[in-house]
Amino acid sequence: MKNFIVTMTPMRISFIGGGSDIKDFYQKNNNGGAVISAAINKYVYIILNKYHDKSRCLLKYSKTEIVKNIKDIKHPLIKACMKKTNLWGLDINSVADISAGTGLGSSSSFTVGLISALQCYKNRPASKKTLAEKACEIEIDTLRQPIGKQDQYAAAYGGLNIIKFQQNGDTSVEKITNRKVINFLKENLLIINTGIRKNNKVILREQKINIKKGKIFLEHLRFMRNSVFDFKSALIKSDIKICGDILHENWRKKKELAKSIATRDINNIYEEALSCGALGGKILGAGGGGYLMLICPKNGQKKILKKFKKLEFLNFEFDNIGSRKLIHI
Repeated sequence: MKNFIVTMTPMRISFIGGGSDIKDFYQKNNNGGAVISAAINKYVYIILNKYHDKSRCLLKYSKTEIVKNIKDIKHPLIKACMKKTNLWGLDINSVADISAGTGLGSSSSFTVGLISALQCYKNRPASKKTLAEKACEIEIDTLRQPIGKQDQYAAAYGGLNIIKFQQNGDTSVEKITNRKVINFLKENLLIINTGIRKNNKVILREQKINIKKGKIFLEHLRFMRNSVFDFKSALIKSDIKICGDILHENWRKKKELAKSIATRDINNIYEEALSCGALGGKILGAGGGGYLMLICPKNGQKKILKKFKKLEFLNFEFDNIGSRKLIHI
């Protein structure tokens, strides 16, 4: 058996439709849910090897665990993945380019990458579709996290995609491969690290409750789901003004899904960015902090860069490959 494995799985940025990938919405909506998102070249790496003591597992992430029994594993994703694969006696180490809690979908990237590594260890490498499905099963069904399905598919497939979620649970990935469209989108984006940390799960739980009890929230999500296709159309036409307008209106509606999505500091940064030439934007991920993505014409970005020179701007490219195995020896 080949013992040493390294997987590399991208994080993602999401443009339009977030929230419509939650089961409580897409099962009720006749047209299901849809998002448009892109994987980026910021990665979660999983390094997996056979541990010298076959009765234990050594787990290294932000903490270190040496455990004798699966029930003693504290990291919920590792614990659930180990249960599913029925493996033991492993040394598992994770490394990430960017820390968790910044809105780039790192938790799902971790899950997809770990499943891939464990499947390779069993000499049963999984397809991208299988990786995404298994990650959704673990995060949503097993661990009952209040999240949607978009991050797992973005991490597994890579690329700029429209991901559709049908009422019956089926998910499809439509890749946008036109290089002109991809380059146009990339050159008109800025992503700022607000420096504000957040608790995704609290926001997502509130959003999930609101979806169940409020008609207005369902209407917002329908609007956001339908905006995915308007955004794609504007991209294809290279109409950055329309792209910005769509993103801005979706951000306004997203903020109403849960009260903690936008803080006063986030709103201040966003309004200042608009006054400097940004056409629209949103907090990436659930909200509450992390990275703020802006659509701004390339020739007008200097003013924003100067205005927020004390904050960090994310240097990134799109990733077109998705989760992959780097080493298997």
